[in-house]
Formats: sequence, C-alpha cells, structure tokens
Amino acid sequence: MEQLLKILVIIHIAAGTGALIFGAIAFVFRKNTPKHKRIGMIYFWCMSIVFVTAMIVSIAKSLLFLFLIGIFSYYSTIIAYRSLRLKNLHNGQKPFKTDWFIEILAGVTFSGMVALGAIIIIKNGNVGGLVPLVFGLFGLLSVRTNLKLFINGPKETLYWYKKHIGHMMGSYIGAFTAFLVNQTPHIPIHPTLLWFLPTLIIMPVMVMEMKKVKSKPIGA
Repeated sequence: MEQLLKILVIIHIAAGTGALIFGAIAFVFRKNTPKHKRIGMIYFWCMSIVFVTAMIVSIAKSLLFLFLIGIFSYYSTIIAYRSLRLKNLHNGQKPFKTDWFIEILAGVTFSGMVALGAIIIIKNGNVGGLVPLVFGLFGLLSVRTNLKLFINGPKETLYWYKKHIGHMMGSYIGAFTAFLVNQTPHIPIHPTLLWFLPTLIIMPVMVMEMKKVKSKPIGA
C-alpha cells in the first residue's frame, strides 16, 4: 500500500507540474483558438489526474484538508470545461444533470470548508483556519452564481466565455497555490500568506481579461 501511495504521489507531482506548464502556455495562446484548445485539453487532463490522485492519497492518509482543497481546485477546472458545453442557455438550453450534481457536491464541500475553518479559528485561535474559511466562502459564492444562472438564465451573450476565463484562471490559482505551499520551507513568507499569494497575483490579470470580453445584454 505504501509503495502504491508513493507511486501516486509521483504521478500527482508530475501531473501538477504539467498543469503549471500547459496552463501558462494555454494563456499565452489564448487568442490562437486551435492551439489554445489543444493545450487547454492537456491542462484539463493534467488537472484531472491531479484531482484523482489527491482524492486517493487524502482518503488513504485521512488528510481532510487535502481532500477539500482537491475538490475546490478541480471544481474550477470542471466548471470552466462545462461552460463550453452550456453556450446556449439563453436559447432555451437546459443544464445537464451532471451540472446540477457538480454544484450540489461543491456546495456541500465548500460548506464543510467554511465549517472547518471556523472550528479551527474558534477552538485553537489559529489563523490557519482562514485558509479553508476564505476558500470555502469563495467557493460558495461561485456555486450561488452558477445556480442563479441555471435557474434564471444568463443576462449577457458571452456569459459562458467569461465563466470559462474566470474558472480556468481560478483553477490555475489552485495549481499554483499547491506548488507554492509545497515549497513553504524554502520561501521566507508566512505560510498563511503563501496560500493567498497566487490569488493576489493572478486575480488582477483575470479581472483584466474578463473586462476585454465584449459581451452584450441579452435582447439588446
């Protein structure tokens, strides 16, 4: 069993490295549709492998936090992918059962992260509880936004493109965060700050990219 876990950890690290590399390349080629699609799919499958291996290792070693963070990171990946399948919600398309299932599972997971963070802060007075608390709240906000989209329909034409950009870059934030946190002993920054550093770096870029999207109100 230990040998199998070691192999899974190696696969996890290799796939995570691939995600970091191909995610950056996909961003560079974001305006070259054929290359972006091919590279983006490689990134998607790298993140899928990262997710599966993280789930197995976290369950085998009873690492609740790794389990929750693994779902959080992959949630953004899968929503970015699914957004390309939901381009016609404004034309009567209905979300698939898969989409509802993803949001329900994510909602339960993010609620667990918020609860875990609150318990850590209240019981131990540990600022480390801010990590699951903040990530969980961000996740719940995203779930709320997506459920409103499913129920009420989109209010703009390129809603799916903005969702793809936002969640794919959010997914990359997760991959980048995992990499940095694993380098904690070698980086002279408080571990809690290290968890939020990729968000602080990438979030402004994500906002700028989404502002470039020329989306129009539905019916305009």
